[in-house]
Amino acid sequence: MKCNVDAAFHDRNHITSFGCCVRDSRGQLIRAQTKWQRENMTVLEGEAVALLEAIHSAETNRWNRVVFESDSSTLVLALSFPGNGDSEFYIIVSNIIYQLSLHSNFEVKFVRRQANMVAHTLTKTTCSWVSHRIFYSYPSCIEY
Repeated sequence: MKCNVDAAFHDRNHITSFGCCVRDSRGQLIRAQTKWQRENMTVLEGEAVALLEAIHSAETNRWNRVVFESDSSTLVLALSFPGNGDSEFYIIVSNIIYQLSLHSNFEVKFVRRQANMVAHTLTKTTCSWVSHRIFYSYPSCIEY
């Protein structure tokens, strides 16, 4: 399966939103989900939390082989070469690395924003819905 993840930042409302879209090997939607928190995060923290949320979702659903795609090159690089830091970002990265170590068939790759538009569009629309939402068919914002 492939899982595109992204985060969006709604400064006016002090909300950070996360979204992911999971598709099978034929490109068919398995599930999309969104979540938002009333909290301003840095871009890197938001992207990292979005990935961590997607990994937790994959674990909960017992998906065995998942390629997670993020348009944050800094996040993907930090997973390959973790730095030593006590910032919130590095704490989240450490959690992601630990979760990935438990699942040898989980992989994280960088993709350009153009290849991540479904997750990007999903997260931009998130704060107009309830805090956590799961879709088993395409929501209207990403239907086409």
